[in-house]
Amino acid sequence: MRGGGSFSMDELQMLRDLPAVANVSKDRITYSNAFKQVCVIRYLAGESPTKIFREAGLPPELIGYKRIERSVARWKAAVLKSVNGSSNMSNGEIITELVNLYVHAVTRKEKLDDIAGIANPDKANIENAPNSLDGANVSGGGCISADVPVPSDAAAIAVPPAPLSASSGLDSETALVIIKQQARRIDELERENESLRGKLKTLAS
Repeated sequence: MRGGGSFSMDELQMLRDLPAVANVSKDRITYSNAFKQVCVIRYLAGESPTKIFREAGLPPELIGYKRIERSVARWKAAVLKSVNGSSNMSNGEIITELVNLYVHAVTRKEKLDDIAGIANPDKANIENAPNSLDGANVSGGGCISADVPVPSDAAAIAVPPAPLSASSGLDSETALVIIKQQARRIDELERENESLRGKLKTLAS
């Protein structure tokens, strides 16, 4: 798009392969819900929107600086609506709440996949993960009340069995570890579901 124009065929192909991209056409790009949420959380943690996009394979030279800034501002406004009392909360407290909401969404999606019979190869990695974030620092002097395994496999997802404390803001490093892992898993689940829907449509035709 070269910061505002149309995408070339090569750019379209490249963008379609990115987990952060839900759909893309010659003149329009939409992003996955997971990427939007992660972007807002990282932004609240102090990272720049252009850095977040660039690390996701979406350089501002291609997407456009103004497009990125407008997108993040829009997503932030939408996400904050999901946090009650966010206007009176610090960024750390908001991040904690968003992490809890995110964990709940991922856990529910995993349960639905179990019911539907969709295999989850990451479960073994989660259960056998040797590392933990137990006792990680939280601003205000507290700590996470539950073990949060950090599998070596970047595709695995860490789901705390208990919600994080909203009374003290979660430090950005711990939040990003949890969120990035869960974002990856959500992206994978969304792509698996799209693939299954495509196969069902083919069988039905």
